[in-house]
Amino acid sequence: MVRHEKDSLNRLNNKVNYSAGQMNWRQGLLVILFALGISAITFRLYELQIAQHQTLSAQAKSAQLGFITVPAERGIIVDTHGFPLALSVESWDLYLDQTHWEENPTAAKYSATELTHYLGDDIQKEYGIPKTQVRDWLIEWAGTPQTSNIPVLKALDLGQRSLVETKSLFGVRLLSRSQRIYPNDALNSQVLGYVNNFGEALWGVEQDYNHSLEGESGWTLEEKNALGGTLGYTPSIGKKTIPGKNIRLTIDSEIQRLSQKHLVAGLQDYQALSGQIVVVDLSKNNEGAIRSIAIAPELNYQDIDPQKGPTLISQTINSVISSTYEPGSIFKPLTVAMALDKGVITTDTLYKDTGILCFNSQCTGDSKIQNWEERTYGEVNAQEILKESINTGAAWIGSQLPASEFYNYLDLYNIGHKTGIDLHGEVTGDLISPENESWQLISQATQSYGHGLRVTPIQAIMALTTFYTEGCLIEPFILESNKRVEPLCERGHRVVSTSTAQTMRELMRGVVENKPWHQAKVKGYSVAGKTGTAIRYDTRTGRYSEDKMDATFVGFIPAEKPRLAILIRLTEPQKNNSLAGSTAAPIFAQLATELMAYLHVPTEEPNQIARK
Repeated sequence: MVRHEKDSLNRLNNKVNYSAGQMNWRQGLLVILFALGISAITFRLYELQIAQHQTLSAQAKSAQLGFITVPAERGIIVDTHGFPLALSVESWDLYLDQTHWEENPTAAKYSATELTHYLGDDIQKEYGIPKTQVRDWLIEWAGTPQTSNIPVLKALDLGQRSLVETKSLFGVRLLSRSQRIYPNDALNSQVLGYVNNFGEALWGVEQDYNHSLEGESGWTLEEKNALGGTLGYTPSIGKKTIPGKNIRLTIDSEIQRLSQKHLVAGLQDYQALSGQIVVVDLSKNNEGAIRSIAIAPELNYQDIDPQKGPTLISQTINSVISSTYEPGSIFKPLTVAMALDKGVITTDTLYKDTGILCFNSQCTGDSKIQNWEERTYGEVNAQEILKESINTGAAWIGSQLPASEFYNYLDLYNIGHKTGIDLHGEVTGDLISPENESWQLISQATQSYGHGLRVTPIQAIMALTTFYTEGCLIEPFILESNKRVEPLCERGHRVVSTSTAQTMRELMRGVVENKPWHQAKVKGYSVAGKTGTAIRYDTRTGRYSEDKMDATFVGFIPAEKPRLAILIRLTEPQKNNSLAGSTAAPIFAQLATELMAYLHVPTEEPNQIARK
C-alpha cells in the first residue's frame, strides 16, 4: 500500500514525499511499455521461427542458390548403316564472376590478361574487338550487370577447357554444355538441318523432329557466398535431364557422297546454276526409301556462323521438296501410260507426225505445238514417240483422253499434291485444270509433254516410279522408322494396272537401250529412263526464256528389276545446247556405274541387256 504524508512546510512548497515501495505514474508507464515490448519481440520471434519458418528458410536458400538450367543431351542422327550424321559433344561456356572481380581488381586484371593471351583471338573474332583492347573489354564485361551472367565465349573445346582450368584463373568459371557437330561438312546440310550455339534447331530434320531429338532439360542449383560469388554447384538438388531420342535415316552416306560428288562436278562441267540428285531404293521391302538427296550449290557447315546461322535463308532450302519447275519430256511416259491404261491406244497405234499439231483453224501462235527443232517423224508408235521424245505425238496421245480422265490420272500421280514424304516444307506444285479460268484445250496437250504444269523433283521421280511398284504410287520416306512392308498399294494407291506398268517398263527400257548413242547407258547393266529438256518460265517477266533450260533425266537400273531410281536435274546448263540427253544423262551413267559397284549388284548377261 502506497502511503504519503504532507507536513506544513511541504504544503507550503506544494511538494509530496513518498515512502519506500511507492511508484509514481511515470515509472508505471515505463513498466507497461517494457512489458509490451517484450511481448512484441516474443510474438515476432514466434512468427519468424515457427509460423514463417518454411517461407523464410526458402527465401534465404534462394538468396544463397541460383537456378541453372541443364540442357539435355541431344539425340544422334545416323544414316541407314548407323554412321553418325549429326551428334552432340561436350563443350564448355566461359563466364566471368562479377562479384569476385569487383572484390579483387588486381587478381581480376591478371585473369583478364591471361584470357587475352590464350583466348584473345577467339574473343576478337566473336566480338570484333582489337586484341589490344580485349583485356579492358573483359573487365568492363564482368562489371556490367547486363552481361556478367552471359558467357563470354560459348562452346569451348576440350583443349581450350583444359587450358583455362590449368591456369586456375581467379573469377573465371566454365559450365558444361552440349555442342552439335556434323562429321560431313557439306553432305545433306539442307536435309539434316542445323542446331546453333543457342541450341535452336533452324531447319531440316533437326527442326522437323526437334521434339524427339532435344529431350527434356533438367536443372541444378548454383551455390553463392554472402557477396554473391559462386561457390560451386549442387548437382544432388534439381531435376535430371532426359536425353533426346536418336533418329535413323534411310540416307546411305556413301550413296550420298557419290551423288554429291557427281552433282558438283556436273555443275562445273556443264556450267549450270544449280542442281539436284535424288536416289530412291526400289529393292524389295525398301521401295520408296530415300538413299540420297544431293543439292548444289552446297551449304558447307564450316561456313555457317554458329551464332547467327547461314548468311542467306535460301541456302537452307531443300529444293528437292520445296522448289518447283516444268519437268518437260520426262512427263511423256505418264501420258502414254494413261492412254494405254484406258485403252484409247495400244503400243501398235500409229500417229502420223507432220511436225506440227494445231488446236484451231488458224494454227498460229499459242494454238499450235511443234517438235524440237521443228523435226518431222512421219508414222510413229508409242515406243518411237518416247524414244524420239516427240512433242506432237505426246500431245496427240494426251488429247485422246477426255479432260475428266486426263486430270483424274494426274490426280492419281499426285500432280498438284504432296508426295507425303516425312519432311516438312514440301509444296504441292502447280496444275492448271479445267476448273481454272486460264485453262484451254491446248493446256491439256502441252501438259501431256510436261509444259504448263510444275512439279518438285521428288514428285517427278515418284510419279515415274509407279511403273516399278506394280502400278501403285507409294509414299517416299527418309526415316527408317517409317519403313513399311505391306503390299505396295497399301503404302499408297493404284494409278495404272499391273499390265500397263509392265508395258511401260518395256517402253522405258527401249527409250535408252534402243538408242545406240544414248548417254545414259551403263556398261554391264540395262537402263530404263527418260530425258526432259524444258524451257524455263521467268516469273519476273511472265514469259518463257528461250535461252534458259531445265535438263532432267530419270533412270532405273537394272531396267527390268531396278535396284535404284535416280533423278538428275540441272538448272540452266550452258554447255551441249542445254539438252538433258547430253548433260543430265551422262551424269546418271557415271553415278549409276559407281552405285552398282558399291551395292554389289551383279552385272547382266548381254542377252538380258538386249541393246540395239
